[in-house]
Amino acid sequence: MAIETDEDRLIFVDPDDFGALAVWTSASGAKPAVSCIFDDTFIALSAGDLDLAQEGGRVQITLRSSDVPGDAAHEDAIEITGDVLGTKTFTVLEFQPDGTGMTVVRLQEA
Repeated sequence: MAIETDEDRLIFVDPDDFGALAVWTSASGAKPAVSCIFDDTFIALSAGDLDLAQEGGRVQITLRSSDVPGDAAHEDAIEITGDVLGTKTFTVLEFQPDGTGMTVVRLQEA
């Protein structure tokens, strides 16, 4: 059983402090904007002396699991708006619920 409530979790994704807003478009249409944390982590991998390197980004949002639409699916569109990011549209690649009431959604730029 989680110690915090869904209302408590909202503090962690507050767009006025460090979060962003996400508008999710699924099979049934666009949903109201929800708060999330946007993360675009740069990843660089190399295999030492093998002259093999790969780099890229891992784009994802973290939001309350209760804010993920019931009909959410891979390939859905999400429009993210944040202070640093501006507004960009992404496609859903993967859902990663963490069991604590939060879900990480991996994205790909549309």
